[in-house]
Amino acid sequence: MKLLYLFFKCAVLVVLGNGALLAQSHTFRGRVTDAQTGDPVPFANVALKGKPVGGTTNFEGYYSFRTPKLSDSLIVSYLGYATRTKPIDSTRAEQTLDFQLNPTSSQLAEVIIRRGEDPAYAVMRKVVNAKDQHNWRRLKAYEYESYNKIEFDVDHLSERFKKRGVGKKISGVIDKLDKIAGEDGQPVIPIFLSESISNVYFRRNPEKRKEKIEKTKIEGVGVTNGSLFSQLLGSTFQQYNFYENYLSILQKDFISPIADGWKGSYTYFLSDTVTIGDQVCYEIDVDPKRKQDLAFVGKFWIDTASYALRQVDLAITGDANLNYIERIKIQQELAPVGNPIGDSEIETAWLPIKNRVVLNVAQLSDQSPGMLAKFYTSNQKIVVNQPRDPAFYDVTLELAETYKDYPPTFWQQARHDSLTRDERLAYSLIDSVKSIPVVRTYVEVASILANGYKKIYTGVEFGPFLSSFASNNVEGLRFRAGIRTNTEFSRKWVFNGYLAYGTGDGRFKYGANGQYILSRKPWLVLVAAQSYDLERIGLTSEAVGNNSLFAAYSRFGMYRRGFFQNESFVYFRGEVTKGFTPTIGLRHRTFDPLYPFLYKVRPEDPGSPMANSYDHTELVFEARYARHEVFLLNDNERVSLGNDNRPVLTLRYHLGLRNTLGGDFNYHRFSGQLGQSFRVGALGRSRYVLTGGFTPSTLPYPLLFPHLGNQSAFYVENAYNLMNFYEFISDHYGAVRFEHNFEGLLFNRLPAIRRLKWRLLVNANALWGGVRQANRDMIVERDTQGRLVPGFGSLGSRPYVEVGYGIENILKFFRVQAFHRLTYLNQPPAVDVAPIKRFGIKASAYFTL
Repeated sequence: MKLLYLFFKCAVLVVLGNGALLAQSHTFRGRVTDAQTGDPVPFANVALKGKPVGGTTNFEGYYSFRTPKLSDSLIVSYLGYATRTKPIDSTRAEQTLDFQLNPTSSQLAEVIIRRGEDPAYAVMRKVVNAKDQHNWRRLKAYEYESYNKIEFDVDHLSERFKKRGVGKKISGVIDKLDKIAGEDGQPVIPIFLSESISNVYFRRNPEKRKEKIEKTKIEGVGVTNGSLFSQLLGSTFQQYNFYENYLSILQKDFISPIADGWKGSYTYFLSDTVTIGDQVCYEIDVDPKRKQDLAFVGKFWIDTASYALRQVDLAITGDANLNYIERIKIQQELAPVGNPIGDSEIETAWLPIKNRVVLNVAQLSDQSPGMLAKFYTSNQKIVVNQPRDPAFYDVTLELAETYKDYPPTFWQQARHDSLTRDERLAYSLIDSVKSIPVVRTYVEVASILANGYKKIYTGVEFGPFLSSFASNNVEGLRFRAGIRTNTEFSRKWVFNGYLAYGTGDGRFKYGANGQYILSRKPWLVLVAAQSYDLERIGLTSEAVGNNSLFAAYSRFGMYRRGFFQNESFVYFRGEVTKGFTPTIGLRHRTFDPLYPFLYKVRPEDPGSPMANSYDHTELVFEARYARHEVFLLNDNERVSLGNDNRPVLTLRYHLGLRNTLGGDFNYHRFSGQLGQSFRVGALGRSRYVLTGGFTPSTLPYPLLFPHLGNQSAFYVENAYNLMNFYEFISDHYGAVRFEHNFEGLLFNRLPAIRRLKWRLLVNANALWGGVRQANRDMIVERDTQGRLVPGFGSLGSRPYVEVGYGIENILKFFRVQAFHRLTYLNQPPAVDVAPIKRFGIKASAYFTL
């Protein structure tokens, strides 16, 4: 009996044990993705409906959990998405259920606190107090390998779009795209997909950063695996540091949820305590107090032991004061990597190991498509507190010479994460789309609009089209044609030139430029240029600068003080050390006026001979310093991407050489400029430019400093917008330009107009200067034919001052400013100077987010 009892007892235990094992064998796994973008939704809650059992998705959107309990369905929820439910099969031990979530409004539900404050605020105080210790920028040094992936897709494909134009041509491709975003997701057309492997280096003192892009792979409509795009693929342009007070995204400043002024910008709610990896974390929901502000909405997770930022899932919605952007979503995972200075008493710094950014570009109309931009970064092989020699970091962004050379199996081994099925499909679909003739035509037209040039032969381009035609009182109808070479012609030699003809004066004008690239690292070039063209006082191409629209406009209308100029210029320019670029050159110019002009050759001699034209030869020295400036190489030219809003200083010295190449004058000419843009907390962004110049020499007034006026209806940033052309000339001057953009600070608070997303700005320009009597005495009243010789205006003891205020982002495209001229209101105009305006309205149009 005892044996039977023991047998029965064992049998019961086995049955119960098997039952328990069976009950524990229900396993659920799958992936949660965004129904619109197809991207993973990390940190989403997955649970059995009605049961306190489940898990959360990881950074790639995957989930997996095992439970002895069952219900009739699985439910997935996450802030900013509609909740989804799917039935489960209770007879199966293992089930794979994928979910596609549709985005909804990301605003948090209103929380009423009866007493005290939400517990999240106590956590936030500790987070902000500790954030400097956790900020990875305080590490003595760090370096890591970065894998970057970028994808651009066209979405919101309406039926009307599919049935006409380019949409109809690619309908065969569109039919294949329903699989891209999932079984119930939205179809998209992939047009660009890239991958890159790079090494990133940073040291804190002196602060320097470097990225060397080792390998790139690009498939895109209208782009190739060329050097410019390859430089844009690294992690340099995907840095998101929430430990800083502001994050610069698309050239806009967004306040961080853990900024020093956190309490004035956000509302917080402690929603849960969860385990992420080995860390127990606070889950905090955050919402901007004013939905139009440049602020984030979403969740972030704080390590309960150190109060460090562990994970981020934040978004910028279409309610923010942004143009063309429907949503920006940033997801980030951080990990502890070491203490900032190697001191064990200091808290551990946390560095992002994964970033994902999804940018939804809104539709311009109900029938036009939108666009998705997806960025993914993974950082591995992290090394901290081992700084390299400062000279190692001199080239901020470097592209390896062998960036396109790799074996067929390279990417399978180098990727930090394998490609998804949709990404593999995207590579093949891009090939199909870009081979369609109508797509190639659209790409070519877009390239012409963006660059102003059209390729006409291998290595040769025709343009720019903006300067092809003009009309003025000297030339009549002016026609201009130009060409330039590109890297297909040569990677060392660069040539460009133009030929222009006026029907009124019957003269040909021309310009030619040849450049030899001595070195790309560091950048060193030798340039020779020759030109003969029509110019006018105060509106030379040198004064107008890079404003191509204003330069084209200045060719129209009345040339009141026009002259022909023949110029020869040879110079050397190079970045001899990081941020410092000197220029040394020799220039010869002629001045052949088209208006009555006469000056004394020796003004100190009463019997001085007169001259109505001159030549001048000068040595040109320029030094430009821009700390931390980042450049891209666009074929055979460098493109500046700025220097993190640090000051930029430029100094110039011109030495006139008499009797050299026919030069008529010895002189010294000094000038300089200092400019910077900076954030003023929540008040917006300011920008100032300080300029000055001085010449101790006695010269005809065209060789002094004519100040750039603006008689057009357009706003010109580097001009005095209520000053007439050549109204004031100085031989010594100092000036300040200041502009402050409040962004949406004021208009966001006005219920009636905040939906318009207008932005208020103010500015002020002031100019001090004058002309010494010796320079005034050079000009005579009448020429040898008795004609009145027009003089020039100069400033007295008072400065010229104008102030302005205006609104930008009108209809997302226009800027209108009102200007008031505060001084020299009754200045007697010269015979060929337009009447003075005390008030004016200027407009401009430009693309801005």
